[in-house]
Amino acid sequence: MGKTDKHYALGLTFLFLTVGAFTASHHEMWRDEIQAWLLARDSTSIFNLLANLKYEGHPGLWHLCLMPLSRISDSPVMMQMFHLLVTGVTVYLFVRYAPFNWFQKLLFCFGYFVLYEYAIVARNYALGLLLITVFCVLFRERYKRFIWVGCVLFLLAHTSVHALIVTIGIGIALCCEYVFGGRFLKPLNEELKAIEDKRSIWIGFALIGVGILTAVLQLNPPPDTGFAVAWHFNYDAKRVNDIVKLISRAYLPITRPVLGFWGSNILTTYPFFQAIQVPLCYFLMLLSVLLFFKRPTALFTYLISTLGLLAFFYIKYHGSIRHHGFLFLTFLMCCWIYRDCSAIHLGKSEQQDADSTIDRVLNMTGTVLVTVLLICHAIGGITAVRMEHRHVFSYGKLTAEYIKSQGMQDYPIVAEKDSAASTVVGYLPKRQVYYPRGSRFGSFVRWDKARSHSAPSKLVIEEALKLSRQDAQDVLIILNRSLSAQRHEQYNLMFLSKFTGSTVRDEGFYLYLMPAP
Repeated sequence: MGKTDKHYALGLTFLFLTVGAFTASHHEMWRDEIQAWLLARDSTSIFNLLANLKYEGHPGLWHLCLMPLSRISDSPVMMQMFHLLVTGVTVYLFVRYAPFNWFQKLLFCFGYFVLYEYAIVARNYALGLLLITVFCVLFRERYKRFIWVGCVLFLLAHTSVHALIVTIGIGIALCCEYVFGGRFLKPLNEELKAIEDKRSIWIGFALIGVGILTAVLQLNPPPDTGFAVAWHFNYDAKRVNDIVKLISRAYLPITRPVLGFWGSNILTTYPFFQAIQVPLCYFLMLLSVLLFFKRPTALFTYLISTLGLLAFFYIKYHGSIRHHGFLFLTFLMCCWIYRDCSAIHLGKSEQQDADSTIDRVLNMTGTVLVTVLLICHAIGGITAVRMEHRHVFSYGKLTAEYIKSQGMQDYPIVAEKDSAASTVVGYLPKRQVYYPRGSRFGSFVRWDKARSHSAPSKLVIEEALKLSRQDAQDVLIILNRSLSAQRHEQYNLMFLSKFTGSTVRDEGFYLYLMPAP
């Protein structure tokens, strides 16, 4: 790598961080972002945090990173800063070491997932993107640094359930390469013979296996879990097609320029695209298989990871755009490691095959495909950033600022919908509010069966009245809908303010005050 590459990487990273910091300062975090912060902030110890994470459906590496930050400051802005820094490191490593041209690297930096979904929306997926990038950097000399490869994949398995699936795909592909590759992959065979001490390789594989096993154990839900409990093993042609369509959402995330831009796709508004969407997704998968066909490690990684992700979306949880993004990350990762994978050894005709017209056409096709896809990602990323500046993402932050400005942050609070109101709590220096939906005090949402019942407005108000009488104090009520004039008069409520019209539709709030008796 020359100085020019290093300077280009530093320049793009600086530009990325500048745009990202400006956008993040205008981003009002929503409940899933705040949930992780509240779990880290309000868990009393690491063991308590791991126990609380049992209901989350993700391993805990992200939350463990947030825990020390939450001891420095109560403000979730700390999380935003750390999250953006993680993605900034990813951008630098990608631009510095990825085997793509300068234009493709530029497009990557401002693509939808890199610029917005895994940079501005502060979730655990950014750590997964960083560790996948580090794995790709190490891949060229993987057997010389296999313990480091094992460490990276150990951590990757603990970032999210989707990254865990990708880790399994990588682990199986590497295992097959090491065990069987010497017979068919001539350059690999020579490289393995040159390694005198094989213990480091087995230690690396052990780290990968332990990482996968411990992540799976973390994901084992408790008996009273109440979120995404269904399994779909029956064949359903419509569901299959709906899952296959996720490939186009991940590969072509062109955002609509509207209030509800998040997770939208402008292509699906066109009848022609709707008609060809399923065949297009199968074509993209087939083309990817053809591109990786002569490099078994890249091919197996792509197939196992992609099919594993699609199977998870079908069987367990359909997910959202942030989850589907791992389909594209898998494709791009395989494009990166492809050049450092050994080709199948076919004897005397190997060189002729490598120089064949078909190979040249496939290589050119791959370059064009990656460029076109990254252009679509850049359009989606820039559009999302524009919409982020134009619209309020969630009213949780502004609602909390209003509460603090009125000096009501120390009032007892009763919140109608825990999953939405927790966003407000995350911006308050407050550890406990009352959630009627689970009939308990808390800050973060516990996704158990106790909260499966609904909380109608009457129940919320009666709980607030009970709390007001108990403490002889005014009680602040946070609702997600307005109350009728009859309710106002019946309970002597005072309407304070409303905050509505956000990108996340159910994170608008109505504030009422229950006067002390």
